[in-house]
Amino acid sequence: MDLKGNEITPEARKIIIKLRNEGKTLREIGKIVERTHSSIQRVINNYTSSKSIISKPRSGRPFKLTAREKRYVKSVHLNRRISAFQIAKTLKRDLKEHSMKTP
Repeated sequence: MDLKGNEITPEARKIIIKLRNEGKTLREIGKIVERTHSSIQRVINNYTSSKSIISKPRSGRPFKLTAREKRYVKSVHLNRRISAFQIAKTLKRDLKEHSMKTP
């Protein structure tokens, strides 16, 4: 059995759907692809509802920085001659200015 948390690959999802269409039970499919029957059931239910083997995007905590801010942090970090204190001070100032501009 695979460890908890590993996502089922699209190839394995195709195999699961194919085996289910052939009339195999959830537990038989689970033994073949080395997954639990509940994981197999979830894949089949997702396929029947959306007709797609691609997993749905997961929601989660929003990012603290925008893509633009991440690029800026990366560019500042690449300049090795600037000290960590100067980087923190610059980031703090820039983020404060950015937050004042947005309503």
